[in-house]
Formats: sequence, C-alpha cells, structure tokens
Amino acid sequence: MTVVRGLSEILSGGTEFVTFEEGKPKVLLFIDWYNDLVGIREHYEPSLNPKYIRCPGKDVCPLCAANPGKYPALRIKFRVYDPTDNKVKFVSLAKTHIQKLNNDFNLDEIDPTKQYVVIYRTGKSASDTSYSAREYKKGDYELPNIEDLDLPDIAPQITPHTPEEIQGFMNAMIANVQAQSQAGAAATGADAPQAGASDAGSAPQTGATQRKLPF
Repeated sequence: MTVVRGLSEILSGGTEFVTFEEGKPKVLLFIDWYNDLVGIREHYEPSLNPKYIRCPGKDVCPLCAANPGKYPALRIKFRVYDPTDNKVKFVSLAKTHIQKLNNDFNLDEIDPTKQYVVIYRTGKSASDTSYSAREYKKGDYELPNIEDLDLPDIAPQITPHTPEEIQGFMNAMIANVQAQSQAGAAATGADAPQAGASDAGSAPQTGATQRKLPF
C-alpha cells in the first residue's frame, strides 16, 4: 500500500481492521497465530483521535496519570486474510476471546493458518460479546500463496505510543473542545470556560456541548 487516505487511516498507520458484527460471520485465513500472536495494552478514549492509545507504561503514560482508575486493556493483534476482497487485515481481540477461539480450533482440530475458518460474533456490547469459530467447508475460496500477499507490517500496531504523542492527542482534543466552547459562547454572547492542558484533570464542561473532558 503506497497511498493512505483520511485522517483516521493516517493516524492508524493506514491499516484496515476486521469489524465483526453479530449475525454476519466472517470467513478468514489466519496469517499470525500460535507463537506469532502479540499483545499490547491499550486505552480506549472515543473522544481522542486515534481512539485506541497504545500504552507506554503507567509510569510515563499521560492517560494513566490523568485516569489512574482506568487500566488499559490487553489487546491481542494479528493479521488475517479476507478472501472476499483478497486483502490482509488486522484483528484486535481481548485475551478471553483469543482463548475461546483457540478452544474451538482445538476441539475441531483446525489449524486456522492452513484452512479457512468462520468466525461468529454474538452480542453487541463489550460486556456481552463472545466469539466462536468453525471450519469453513464450502470450498468457495482457494488458499492464497502467503508469499504473494501484500502483508502489512504489524510492528506499528504493537509499538506503544510515546508519552509525547499521547499528550499531543490529549492537547488536540482539549483545543477542539475549547474551540467549540468559544464558538458556542460567541453565538450566545456568554463567556466560554477555558480548558488548557495544565488543568485537564478538572474536567470542565463546555458551553457549546456541555460535555465533560474524559481526563
């Protein structure tokens, strides 16, 4: 891939992640599994861009310092081949989901790196979501030659963000909230509350959105 389009794609490294949905099973061939799996702890802050922040460690992470009660979750990252569009994509799952898939593979004696599997999701929220796997038996897709595939580098997805990068994401969000607040105040003639990086922990509300900062 030589061209990346869109802010989110650029900040995520231009990679495409598989999105699992309930009632829409995915046929996949695993590129990474067994000893190739890598886990990293991530913060999820939907107000930031990017939303997923790879934690560099609680001793140096600005998000850990701002939210000491919110521990980053362990996410397992790996690559898969999607035969429906002939692309290699990333998957990010919790450890419990990986354990469930591995149990299914072992039960059915499946090697997901050598044959297609069907991944099912049940549930729609983080609290009730689970995954299951079965062998794909229809034979609609030929196995690709892995050496011929355009394999995206997994290293950027398992490399922690630096403290400076994370602080930059936080500052950008604060600046955006402050700009919205000032715009709303200008429209109503009210004074806009100020939100700077140094007082981020006070979680002020904005006049325009009445939204509290998440840190």
